[in-house]
Amino acid sequence: MSGSSQSGANLAAPGARLDRPSCLARSVSAMLAREPALEAVTVHRTQPAISIATLGNREVEGLADRVTAAVEAGRQTSARLHCGLLAEAGDCRACDIPLAATEAQAITIQRTGDQSTIARVTCPTAPRFWHWRNLPLPKIIPREVEIPEADADLDEWKPQMVMAGICGVATLSAALVGDGSVALGFHIAAYLAGGWFAAHEVWERLQHRVLDVHFLMLAVALGSALIGHWDEGAMLLFLFSVSGALEHYAMGRTQREINALFKAAPKTATQLDDAGHEHEVPVADLRPGARLLIKPGAQFPLDAEIVKGKTAADESTLTGEAAPVEKNVGDSLLAGTLNLWGAVEVLVLRAAEQSALQKIIRLIREAQRLKAPSQRFTDKFGSTYTYAITGLAFA
Repeated sequence: MSGSSQSGANLAAPGARLDRPSCLARSVSAMLAREPALEAVTVHRTQPAISIATLGNREVEGLADRVTAAVEAGRQTSARLHCGLLAEAGDCRACDIPLAATEAQAITIQRTGDQSTIARVTCPTAPRFWHWRNLPLPKIIPREVEIPEADADLDEWKPQMVMAGICGVATLSAALVGDGSVALGFHIAAYLAGGWFAAHEVWERLQHRVLDVHFLMLAVALGSALIGHWDEGAMLLFLFSVSGALEHYAMGRTQREINALFKAAPKTATQLDDAGHEHEVPVADLRPGARLLIKPGAQFPLDAEIVKGKTAADESTLTGEAAPVEKNVGDSLLAGTLNLWGAVEVLVLRAAEQSALQKIIRLIREAQRLKAPSQRFTDKFGSTYTYAITGLAFA
């Protein structure tokens, strides 16, 4: 194909070799077979962008993401195979693994300048009704994520719960003893234990000239003591300290589960070269289009698609469902899930930082950093309410 030329390909054609590397042409051909709404894909050799055509102004949810992932995977594979479509001058026949005759049935490839358009075979008038969209290819920026081996914040709830327990025991003991100096001693112990962490919170906020509900709780407890109602103040501090400990326990447990996902994820993967030789490669170095061998009992290190073999996957780490999910050629696999019994060869769809597992972890962490509307309202109301009550008390 010099200037403009045409050739055909069909991955689903009888006799097509499914173990061939999924190059650019084969990746787009597979997408055309799977996506009825997709009519053509134009790949720009020198620009990180593609164009897709659908019949009419038709929107299909997720189509753009699926096409860009397939094209990026095909480009990565084709770059290693000296693909003619990515060369300055050439076509599929110049590739190390050219399209077979049985694959030349259902698509046309037309090259014009730096652009190659891969389309399904259709009537000559159909392109007039195509609606084109320009899509940027994802820009992959490798990054390292440091996960601390020991995070003191994970167990912050333990001393808080201990102090809350001391407060509760001291409050109960004071109630059983009754009046007198012994009861007063128990009440003082309850105040010290129940208000210890709240006092630290108040001091930190006072340094920023902020008053909140922690200050109000301490003020109410001290006010109860001043009028002789030690037991009410001690009970208030007990409930407040228990709630704080439970909140930190929930946060620590979530963070511990996230860290466990990171630590359990494989750090290396078995990559297959063009000759079929196995090489151990860091997962962080793998890019879309890399061919991997996943053995039984191993985790899938990246989001990938099966190109050879079949197996079942345990997706409970992501979905919570422990039932095995059967996986065959063409099925997608998610990073962090477990390969149960079959050795399979897969093609990487997304880099490590773009995997479904990483997206879930990022969403959880983002949710931890961002406050819910109800919590934002509570914080704002708590500070305003504290200032109002304090002002009325001194009025």
